[in-house]
Amino acid sequence: MTVREGFDVAVLDDREDDLARACDQVEDLDYSVFSMLIRGPRQIDDVLDEVMDRGCHALISDHRLHPRGGVNFDGAELVARANERRLPAILYSAYVEDDEATTIRAWRYGIPRIVKKGPGSVYAIAEALQIAQEESEGNRALERQGFLTPIRVVDVHDHIGRPTLDVTITAWQPDVPVTIPIALLPPGFRVRSTDLIDQIFLGEVNFYADHESELFFRNLKAAPTPPAEWRAR
Repeated sequence: MTVREGFDVAVLDDREDDLARACDQVEDLDYSVFSMLIRGPRQIDDVLDEVMDRGCHALISDHRLHPRGGVNFDGAELVARANERRLPAILYSAYVEDDEATTIRAWRYGIPRIVKKGPGSVYAIAEALQIAQEESEGNRALERQGFLTPIRVVDVHDHIGRPTLDVTITAWQPDVPVTIPIALLPPGFRVRSTDLIDQIFLGEVNFYADHESELFFRNLKAAPTPPAEWRAR
């Protein structure tokens, strides 16, 4: 199935002016629009239930959904959870570069495509919805598939108040550090400490991705410690 005219698309934002502009762009594609202003208190499952109960075929969400009165999730999580429920969803944000290494990266596996807000993004929205639809049908492109690879920690720091790591990926560009949230590590390692530097983890990474912003990391676990005689060589 392809995304077609007449699709009902839910558009979510926490700002009325941004919501109106996003809806206008979706309507320019001849899709029907269900507009949802996100204000608290809201629970993520309740939001998705409402969207699906209305028969929407796809979802577009802003990322920074400020916690007015109890919104306890952001757009990246909402989009990822929607795709888990086979509701094709994409992220539409003005803060992609600011958040891609932290709150977005944490959910990047479940986000088929991110579109940056701004003039001229209408056709990017159409392409992104098509990709999300294909993934919901089980057609995940090679660059969106994760493969097991070693990941080495090269630095530990605080990224705008959120603990993060710089890591290198053996099978991607092994000399290029990539920032990820420390929350992606196994629970016993989620402590911001320089002891993590040079620690090797194994995890699924989509290392066929072209750009750093497209990388996801999932199912990380500590790599086995090499035997002492190996380390001495």
